[in-house]
Amino acid sequence: MTNLSRRDFVAGGAVLAGTFSAIGLASPEVRAASGGQGFMAASSPMPDDGPGGHKKRVPGLQGILALCEVTGGGQKVYGIAVEYDAAIDPASLAPDIYATAVFPAAKGFFAGMPQEPDKNATTAAAQPRAVQALYTNAEPALRPDGKSVAGRYVIAEFHHDPDLSLPTMDSDKVTLTQTKNVRTASGAVYAASKTVWSNAGHRGNSVVIRGVDAWEQSHWWWDDTRSAWLEYSIYLPKSFLEKGGENKAYPLVLAVTHSGTSYDGTCAQTLTEQCIASIWSLPEEQDRHECVVITPRYERTTMNDYWEHTPDIENTYKLVQSFLQNTWNYGNPNLDDRRDKVLKIDPKRVYCTGWSMGAMTSLWLMAKHPGTFAAGLIIAGQQRPSDVVALADQKLLIITGSEDNKATPWNEKCVPVWEQAGAKVTRPAEQLDPALIFPVDKQQKLTDQVNGYLAKGGNITFLTFEGVDHMGSARKFFYINAARDWLFNQVKA
Repeated sequence: MTNLSRRDFVAGGAVLAGTFSAIGLASPEVRAASGGQGFMAASSPMPDDGPGGHKKRVPGLQGILALCEVTGGGQKVYGIAVEYDAAIDPASLAPDIYATAVFPAAKGFFAGMPQEPDKNATTAAAQPRAVQALYTNAEPALRPDGKSVAGRYVIAEFHHDPDLSLPTMDSDKVTLTQTKNVRTASGAVYAASKTVWSNAGHRGNSVVIRGVDAWEQSHWWWDDTRSAWLEYSIYLPKSFLEKGGENKAYPLVLAVTHSGTSYDGTCAQTLTEQCIASIWSLPEEQDRHECVVITPRYERTTMNDYWEHTPDIENTYKLVQSFLQNTWNYGNPNLDDRRDKVLKIDPKRVYCTGWSMGAMTSLWLMAKHPGTFAAGLIIAGQQRPSDVVALADQKLLIITGSEDNKATPWNEKCVPVWEQAGAKVTRPAEQLDPALIFPVDKQQKLTDQVNGYLAKGGNITFLTFEGVDHMGSARKFFYINAARDWLFNQVKA
């Protein structure tokens, strides 16, 4: 969607220039990350100054937003969007025009771990961060080309490491000071100031998360006959939101996250703690493989290391079944582009993926419901061999690390069981080099290796990367382009 989000709507005009600002009404996603309800947050915009309307916008800087990206290592701050009341002349932007800083995550925070502290509950001081690129934009977003287009946002972009598996050290709270004059496109000059602007507000931090803001969070599948329910989030493709999009049948990806997002987790955390679900909704990924993506939010671990599981696994299958009935019409009723639209799913292109607990759940679902999924991408998950014999005639790409002392050996035990049941398993003795994964736009050697193994014709391919442990597998392996391409190339007969 090109419309401004609620976050964008409230970021402007919320504060008066010349005062210290803790600004910005949190967007639907931000409030959800703070424990709010996604659907309620996605209703109609509410002014930051409460009943009675918006404060009058005055000339100059209006507010700032943190520009974030979800990586394998968690959510990171990639820049700051500086909002003005008028279009800015890019020629007036000097390299040192802003002093910018990012607050580090709270002590003890590690993305994806259970019962972690709120990353924004930090007591540390903001750490200065250098601006690598500076340009104007019509929306609060990074531009891949780093070039200015006409707009009232100035984008202060930071350096971001090409190794997307590095653990985040960021909260999503930022500050900015305009240290030099800025000129508008019409010639007005906005003077430098000592005002320290913050994106923090009493309803949360003003944050834009690329690839995540388009999700609808806090949906519910339910079955009144069994008093059963399951919370989930959904990504709806751009073409579905366009006129006539409801006439197209879409592939469906079920992305199941890990136990670290259970218990005290939220729907937002299933999308931001790791890239397991959100990677499929990135604009560049949707350009390659347009699809619907759903990810459940569990209140407990679905399957433990004793192979015991909760009803949530079967509820997850029921959730997938509900989409296959082509009756889903629960898009946000407050948005014209999805209200009352009925979503259609291509039954030949339903896919399953996950990491750790999510991979275990995916294996179980595919084994117990063999006619449902066209293929599964299994990252560092294991099952008891006797429980997954039915996978012998299904399509699987299993990826583990050599230092994963659960997933790797248990899948090794499954190989002869699958082969005895008729599977053709490709299991190379060679271990792959994880250094070939990043940067993601320079994976040709890795792509050739992976595609070479996939071309051997096995319906199950089991690859292992040298030196990678269990936690590292989540941060790295979803970025293997050849693996994601392989998944979408599978079509159920």
